[in-house]
Amino acid sequence: MPLTAAENRNILRGVQQLFFQRMIRLCFLGHPYYRRVFKEEGLNLGHFREIDDLSRLPLTHKVDFMGQPEDFRLRLEGVSEVSREEQSLCNLIYTAGSTAKPTPFYDTTHDHFSRINQMKRACEIGGLTANDIVMNLFPLTSVPHQGFLSALWGPFGVGAKVVAGLGGRPYADFAVHNTLERAFELIEKHRVTVLWGIATYVRQVVMQAQARGKDFSAVRLVYAMGESCPAGMREDLRERLRKLGASEVKIINGYGFTEMQGPAVECVEGGGFHIPTPTQYYFEILDPATYEPVPEGAEGLVVITHLNRRGTVLLRYVVGDASALSYETCPHCGCSEPRFTTSPYRVGSLIKVKGTLVNPAAIHEALSRLQPKGLLEYQIAIVKDDSDDRYSTDTLLIRLACNEEKRDQLAVHVRSAVLRVTEVTPRLEFLPPDGFMDKVLQYKFSRFVDERGENQR
Repeated sequence: MPLTAAENRNILRGVQQLFFQRMIRLCFLGHPYYRRVFKEEGLNLGHFREIDDLSRLPLTHKVDFMGQPEDFRLRLEGVSEVSREEQSLCNLIYTAGSTAKPTPFYDTTHDHFSRINQMKRACEIGGLTANDIVMNLFPLTSVPHQGFLSALWGPFGVGAKVVAGLGGRPYADFAVHNTLERAFELIEKHRVTVLWGIATYVRQVVMQAQARGKDFSAVRLVYAMGESCPAGMREDLRERLRKLGASEVKIINGYGFTEMQGPAVECVEGGGFHIPTPTQYYFEILDPATYEPVPEGAEGLVVITHLNRRGTVLLRYVVGDASALSYETCPHCGCSEPRFTTSPYRVGSLIKVKGTLVNPAAIHEALSRLQPKGLLEYQIAIVKDDSDDRYSTDTLLIRLACNEEKRDQLAVHVRSAVLRVTEVTPRLEFLPPDGFMDKVLQYKFSRFVDERGENQR
């Protein structure tokens, strides 16, 4: 008989408590930022006997971390109780780099081993095995991101083979980046069974493969990561893969962020996002207005505390997303890891257009269902009716890429779908089939953009 949510939570809490005791001690010994916070709040080690005592600390926000990232790095030089693995710098990756100066996130060897362990479990949850051959479709970017590491070390952890596409923007000094055609050659040559990359980019790869008549018949699993992959997008991707010879393809999505070292992943499509190594993190779900805990299973602000890291360490860090967390035993796979059970969305992402609050996530969901009907790509934009007039009315603009013969039909469907979920009639702008290609080939394609200007919102 499956354990109850309370039983799962209590068992997990016992293990988390052990890691918490060591983590908080190390923060008192060598964490520049939190040592200042402890002093300002009048806190000593005795105030943190239980993991619930974290509530004594103020929340840490992105602006705190981004403003002084070096102060969030544990400094354990000379601390006799820590090992060489805990002190040795292993990886430097970056977060918050899409809209601001990239923020460094440090891994020691200890953290690197933790990442491998976490991503191995993420592969097991999703159904990736030692018999698979994985195509790592994350690009080589100007600053290191964790996606490439996830699609490398996770498969290595379960004993799978990995082929790297090495896509991305060419770099003048070293010709290490491959063309998309080279990626197709590798997929066909090695009979790749798993495609792993940013969801939008994976779909573009499959679309381009269709145009060239490639053979993807060995593909059985897609790890569509880095962004949401709603039902319509999965249906479209699965149908395209079927035309490339692949049948019964499972497409799973994940929810993650750099500060978590990798994604929580689905065991089945739509089954919720399992946290692969829940003993390593403590999650709070808080009311966005009051910062008080919400009832279990209710949506709220996602807040993470590291319990077993040695490089960059964050306590009560506000991720910026909202979701719900369940400790119920998974009805699909029987595992007891907690799961994020609602699709995470960015808190504060609602935008007012012509007096109406618009949720970009709802538009994204609606438009994704039109992809099987010929919508090749799209972008949601908030613009001014008159770009030269700062007082001009705001407009919801939907940019659409499709074949010319599909435009009239899609115009009707898009206006209807958007009006249904927003009560706002959008303006449409059509692009050629490859109109978004240069953007999609970057690390992440921004499906939603606000183009009104900082002082016009």
